[in-house]
Amino acid sequence: MAFYTALSGLHAAQTDISVTSNNIANVGTVGFHGGRAEFADIYTNSPYSRPAAQIGLGTETTGIATDFAQGSLRATGNVLDLSLQGAGFFQVRTGIDDDAERAYTRSGAFGVTADGYVTNSAGHYLTVFPTAADGTRLNSIDTQRLEIPQQSGVATATTSLDLSVSLSVTDNGGLGTQAAVPAAVFAPEDPTTFAYSTAVPFFDETGASVPARAYFVLNDAPDPADPSMAYSVQLVVDGEISTPTDPAATLSFDGNGVQTGALGDLEYNFSFGAINLDLSNSETTRDVTSVLAVDHDGEAQKSLAALEIGPDGNVWATYGADAAISLGQIAVGAFNDLQGLTSIGSATYLESRASGPVRLGGAGENGYGVIRSGSVEQANVDLTDELVNLIVAQRNYQASAKALETNGKLSETIMNIRS
Repeated sequence: MAFYTALSGLHAAQTDISVTSNNIANVGTVGFHGGRAEFADIYTNSPYSRPAAQIGLGTETTGIATDFAQGSLRATGNVLDLSLQGAGFFQVRTGIDDDAERAYTRSGAFGVTADGYVTNSAGHYLTVFPTAADGTRLNSIDTQRLEIPQQSGVATATTSLDLSVSLSVTDNGGLGTQAAVPAAVFAPEDPTTFAYSTAVPFFDETGASVPARAYFVLNDAPDPADPSMAYSVQLVVDGEISTPTDPAATLSFDGNGVQTGALGDLEYNFSFGAINLDLSNSETTRDVTSVLAVDHDGEAQKSLAALEIGPDGNVWATYGADAAISLGQIAVGAFNDLQGLTSIGSATYLESRASGPVRLGGAGENGYGVIRSGSVEQANVDLTDELVNLIVAQRNYQASAKALETNGKLSETIMNIRS
C-alpha cells in the first residue's frame, strides 16, 4: 500500500511541475491567466478501524484552478489594442456564421482584416451591441461582429463644373501655345491646336477620380480695331472629347477684359451623360494664365479619418470632415463561476453549465470593468513565484521518488529473508 502512496505523490508532483511549466511558457501571452494545481489527501475509513490508527493513502489532483486576477496593462499606442480594467471579458465570435460559438477573452490585441472586421490573432471576431449614430445602445441582447468600413457615404458622379480662369493677353497675344487663328482641328495631344488647358476635378459614378481637362481655343484674337477676344472651350473626360451643344457659346471678353460670354452654363454631351460647365467670374490678365476657382458636384465616398474607442466601449469613427459616428458598443461578459469556464486556448473560454450563462453589459456599468484603448493586459503570471514553485515541486517529486525507492528496498528485504 505504501508503494501506491508514494506513486500518488510522484503523480501529484508531476502535475504541479506541468502546471508551473505552462505558466512559465505563457508569461508573455497577452491576456493569459495562470493556473494552480490543487490536491487533496486520500483517506479511507473502515467501520471497524480505530481513527487514531488510520494512515492516509496518498494524494490526488482535485483540479487545476485558474487565477483570474487582473494582469498589468502595457501601453501600445494602437487604438485597437484593448484591455479591461476591472471585471469582465470581451465577447468574441469564433466564426463568421450566425451560429458560431460565442467565446470570451481578455486578450485584447485586435486588428482589422481586409474585409473590415476586427479580429484577434486567433481569428476570433470582436462583437458589439448595435448602436445609433450618436452612440445610444439599441439593445443589450443581440451582438454582432464589429466592422470598421474604410469608406462611408454614397458616391455621386460629376454633372456640373464651376471653373473660373484668368487668361493671359500678353502670352503670345492670348494665343498661348496655339499656332494660329483659326486653329487647326482640335487634338488634345497637340498643343498648337489650343491656347491653354487646365485639369479639372471629375468623379465617375463610383466616386473614383477620372482624368478631365478643359481646353481653351482662341477663335477671335484681339486687334486694334476690335480688342475683344473669344475662346471656344473643349472638355475631355477620360479621353472622350466634347464641345458645347451650342456652337455659338464661347468664353468672350470685351476690350477692357470684362467677361461678356459664357456667363451661364455651357452644356456638353458625353456617352455617360450631360455635363454643365459654368465659366462665370473669369477674366483676362497681363500676368500668367491661372485658375481662379474650381468646383464640381461629384462626391467620392469619405475615407476613414479617425478611430476612437471610449471607456464605455463605444467605437467612434470619423469619415472625412463629418462628425464622428458610433459603429457599436463593445460587449462585455461576466459569469457567476469563473472556474467553471471551459478553456479553448488562446486565452479564450466558453461558457458551460458549471460557469452559468453569460451576463452581457456595457463597459463601466453594473460592475463591469472599463475599456482602455491603446493597451493590452499582460499575463497575470509572476515569473519569480513560478520559479520558486518549480523548485518546490521538483523537491516534492524527488522526495516521493525517494519514498518509492525505500518501499522497493523494504520489499526486497522481505524477499531475501531465508528460513
